[in-house]
Amino acid sequence: MERPQSITIEQNVRLFARPKRVGILGGTFNPPHNGHVDMAHQVKGEFSLDEVYLMPCGNPPHKSLGLAPKEMRLQMTRMCAAGTDVKVLDFEVRKKGCSYTVETIAALREKNPQTDYYFIVGADTVFELCTWHDFEQLFKITKFICVRRQNNDILKLSAEISRLKWEYGAQVFLSEYTGLFVSSSYIRKRVKEGRSIEGLVPGNVEEYIIANGLYREP
Repeated sequence: MERPQSITIEQNVRLFARPKRVGILGGTFNPPHNGHVDMAHQVKGEFSLDEVYLMPCGNPPHKSLGLAPKEMRLQMTRMCAAGTDVKVLDFEVRKKGCSYTVETIAALREKNPQTDYYFIVGADTVFELCTWHDFEQLFKITKFICVRRQNNDILKLSAEISRLKWEYGAQVFLSEYTGLFVSSSYIRKRVKEGRSIEGLVPGNVEEYIIANGLYREP
């Protein structure tokens, strides 16, 4: 009788190794700011992610008014992430046409089939997920991490997460991170009013915004 082949240590390690875990924080990043980077960094540690990316969208289907050119938003995002453990993904900026998360995740999974993707969203977005393009398919191919503000209704949010799991099988994990929330709209408002945004964005990002006349009145 032929003896079974032995399994090497390397084969055994590959057999039981967990999939790579990658977090993606997507958005318009109009502009990106320190809160984006801090959130991504904290979530990376909390959920033991191997990598975490900021991903500026190229042509969002719902937002266009007052949106800086996608190449500029990408450049500012790279400036924000420089020198940190947070990386930048330019996939949607390079993509032609509208940016749909389900298509992005599907393309990333096809390229990296051994990777689990976690899409990082804010609490308000959790209540909007069912309006996203092909959301039921999206729930099948990615997990979500929800980051909330301190004033969010935790009971209402938890109920919505449970509903999404019960009705669609969605996997939405609630983060404990509640700090350093800065909104891009607040930064744009300050720039429009000619006020400083020091401390809200890295110094080179503020210089870039001023040099290129972004978010000022025409």
